[in-house]
Amino acid sequence: MTKNWRNMSPFSSALIETQLPAMLSLPSDCDRTPVFLGMSLFVLPGTFLMDEGFEPFRTPHPERLGPAVVISVLAAVATVCLFILYAVNGEAIADTMYEAQIWPSVKNGFSRNGAVPSIEFYRTAIERTLFYLLLISGLGVLVSLSFSPRLAGNRQIGGLASRLESSAFRDTCILVYLLIIATVLRLPGLNLGIWRDEASTYFEAASGSASAVIDMVKYGELNPPGFYLLTHYAIEWLGTGENALKISPFVFGLMAIPAAYYLARVADSRRAALLAASLVTISPVGIYYAQEARPNTLAALLCCLVTLFLLTSLNSRHRTWSLIAFVLCASLLIYVQYTGLMLLVSLALATIVLVVRRPGQVPALPYLIAGFSIFVIYLPWIPIFFDHLGTGTPWTPESEWSDKPRAIYKNTAYLLPWSSQKSIIAKITLGMAALAAFCALAWYVVGFFRRQQLPAASQREETAMFVLATALLGPILMLAALSLTGRYMFSFIPIASAFFGIFLVHAGHLLSQRGWRWLQPLPVAIVALFVWTLLNVWDIATADRLPKSGIRTVASDIDPSSSETVYLLSPDFTAPTFGYYTREKNVPFAGFARLEDPHIFRPQDYAETWSRDAAVPETIDYLRRKATEGYVRLALIEGGGCHVLEDTGQMQYSRVRDLRAEIDRLLSPVSFTNYSARIECVTVTEYDLTGLANDGSTTGAD
Repeated sequence: MTKNWRNMSPFSSALIETQLPAMLSLPSDCDRTPVFLGMSLFVLPGTFLMDEGFEPFRTPHPERLGPAVVISVLAAVATVCLFILYAVNGEAIADTMYEAQIWPSVKNGFSRNGAVPSIEFYRTAIERTLFYLLLISGLGVLVSLSFSPRLAGNRQIGGLASRLESSAFRDTCILVYLLIIATVLRLPGLNLGIWRDEASTYFEAASGSASAVIDMVKYGELNPPGFYLLTHYAIEWLGTGENALKISPFVFGLMAIPAAYYLARVADSRRAALLAASLVTISPVGIYYAQEARPNTLAALLCCLVTLFLLTSLNSRHRTWSLIAFVLCASLLIYVQYTGLMLLVSLALATIVLVVRRPGQVPALPYLIAGFSIFVIYLPWIPIFFDHLGTGTPWTPESEWSDKPRAIYKNTAYLLPWSSQKSIIAKITLGMAALAAFCALAWYVVGFFRRQQLPAASQREETAMFVLATALLGPILMLAALSLTGRYMFSFIPIASAFFGIFLVHAGHLLSQRGWRWLQPLPVAIVALFVWTLLNVWDIATADRLPKSGIRTVASDIDPSSSETVYLLSPDFTAPTFGYYTREKNVPFAGFARLEDPHIFRPQDYAETWSRDAAVPETIDYLRRKATEGYVRLALIEGGGCHVLEDTGQMQYSRVRDLRAEIDRLLSPVSFTNYSARIECVTVTEYDLTGLANDGSTTGAD
């Protein structure tokens, strides 16, 4: 029902009469856009909701709205106040931050690699931060109202609130809002450019035909070809620009949010499902990898779907179709990333346990057929898998068994929605949270074997938690055994979010049963969301301050009309990035220790290439040949990491210093430039190459 604002409720009228003049009375030179945006998203819709559907809330017992609503509304009001403050004093705030040289991030080491940001940078970062706070505050209001006991129990409300009485409609609204938040949080990352791994994706996906892509992946990757084939067809439609390469990973990262929701919904309840979707939305590594042109987000989505369809198959009413979907998703998964094999092994073990312990409920034959089907589909790639397994990752440091507990800790901590905090308090908190998470996983696995007969509903929940815990615990242990940590666990974050969502709901119920009613799950979750936002929002807002690679800036400074400079990349693993950014400039370049085609990465025999005694002499001979061909300048591009390059694993990366010493002995430097970056910091030293043209010597190895 449409109302004149003068005829609104006292609450709405008072809000309009007090806040609207405050907005309109701002100084004439003040930008009102942020203020009107904040007010329009909070104050005005809030008043009409209160009038149209929330009239029963104004009762003698307003406390029945619950503390979650109070906390969320207070956060929303605080956000609006911050908008007003910035609209009035935004210039002074930005100037103060600039003069104080406040770094974009006090936690990430990459902030030390660049110059002090400009005032414009601070203005943009502050506006982004306020907008993120606005969205998170709106999420808190929406969720708290959705679970309000007044709304859930009132049968007389009308208008929009009557539709909110439907849990399906409320969950849909929250999911849509989470997708909006996720999109906004991930958009700045699209400005980061690409680095060597993503550049390798380009060269493999742009190889020509689909068969050529598969051949490139066989020798240039340690992954199956699924994602690269998808990217191959995507660039035919979208092009080869930075953002074109990132669109499909971006979309897959967003799709993981509803996938995690349905996984937790099937396993437990809608409260757990919304918690799971929220955890995926705010996952710092999820935000980062959504803009990286690699298989990570697609693998994470497929891992979640594989686990989802396995759980639904345990319901006999949907077993056949769920197992068909399970086979398709599992086959796609292991053709996208090898970590999917660890998930399938873990789920196979969980299924065997269920078949043995519950023979009447979980028949063996359908799952044997499903497993055999997956094996047959994967059979053509198995020889290549063993070739890749034999190659391994020669740059991974060797570790002793005494290092495995630390690897287990890292893999568990990676699953938590935590950014890289460097303070002692943050490290202690993260350590305690990781320990608690690992203990919870182990508890649900071990507890499944200890419990006896349970009611049907409890048995379904217990089975689901056992499957989820096994799906996480297996990869944690297997990756640790292979000395692999960190990003290798990314594929399991949606599953972990579902597990943690269910665990938190169960913990809340347990505390309520023990009489701790003051510690209600929803208010605690809302407070935790706001705390997370305050700790991470500035980092997210300033994520694109530095590019991933300094080579992007190097390539932009190259004049394609000048053909007198030869480029040497040391080490050669930065060559894919250089090759990508100079793909249309026809620039001559080589790498150390691989001189030929260094932009096409080949892990086979990579360690042997670097350990050759002839690597340095061959590189000097290459430069001598280029000098005799008429090139007068050498641009030596060094770096590849924002730290001193050292030997690691089987790789003798320290040999780059031997090459530099030999070049300094033979040539005179002309200029030196440093290019800051988030991952690939590089320096460019230019030398006069004419001295090598007529020296009449050779350093080639016999």
